[in-house]
Amino acid sequence: MTRLTPRDKEILSILCHQVRVLNRIQIRDTWWPDTVATSDAAIRRINKLAEVELVSIQHVFASELPPMDHPVASWKPKTPAPDFGAVAWKLQSRWTAGVVKTPVYTATSKSSKMFGGRGGKRLKLSFHATHDLGVSQMFLNLRRNDADKAATWIGEDDLAPFRYRQKLPDAVLAKAPDQRPRLVLEFGGSYDKQRVEAFHRDCQKRHLPYEIW
Repeated sequence: MTRLTPRDKEILSILCHQVRVLNRIQIRDTWWPDTVATSDAAIRRINKLAEVELVSIQHVFASELPPMDHPVASWKPKTPAPDFGAVAWKLQSRWTAGVVKTPVYTATSKSSKMFGGRGGKRLKLSFHATHDLGVSQMFLNLRRNDADKAATWIGEDDLAPFRYRQKLPDAVLAKAPDQRPRLVLEFGGSYDKQRVEAFHRDCQKRHLPYEIW
């Protein structure tokens, strides 16, 4: 059995609990940012975890993510609504790269037995990969900028049982899935104006601040 490093354990725990999938760039830039020959080191290590069945490698077609250094839109109760058309234009115009086949990594049932959470679920449809990678990037940005807030991240898989007949966001920051969120987080993909407005109206109705990435 491969001896797991603290870095290995964090990657596996995040895949089991916070996000569904990570790609090589996300793994490299997050956990090997200052390493000489960074890409090779990251690939070798994640492939080693795959060899011992702690991660699953799946090749999917996904769009290269645009820069995600800050939210495209944010709102809080008792403030004016954003310009939905302008938000939609920013979301749609940011996609400049094409779709490419790329390896992505998910947790296995073996890793979920070690770390809890979920594992053993492969991406059912390749076109979900871009969305899930975008959600993962939201989490990684939060982890980098505010570790305390990242610790309160709850993804949609954990939220779903508590959101009966309600819109299901990509993630929230909250003490628990059944508690009122401090912040609602949504990966906007290439949402059109109507979808941006629908998301806003749902959060507005429940007086919940949000960010669209």
